[in-house]
Amino acid sequence: MIALDLHENCCGVLPNEVIETNREEHMRMLDRQILGLLVSRAVASEVKPHEFRDFLDSHVETLQRQSDEHPVPIEERLGKAVGRYRFK
Repeated sequence: MIALDLHENCCGVLPNEVIETNREEHMRMLDRQILGLLVSRAVASEVKPHEFRDFLDSHVETLQRQSDEHPVPIEERLGKAVGRYRFK
């Protein structure tokens, strides 16, 4: 009887669809956070609105250089981050 009740209330959404939707929403949230941090960083650097695009380009280069110089290899940092997220 419980199985019939549950079947009638099933929405037809597959688990992998829920997982993918959650992953996409998490990426959107992270992008909003990154953008907010970059806007704050631009303000701290006294970037004018018309300079923001150039600031983004140059700051990405700075972040790439900092990542290359980081004492922990990127493979290790990515491996640690993978452990925090389960989207599969």
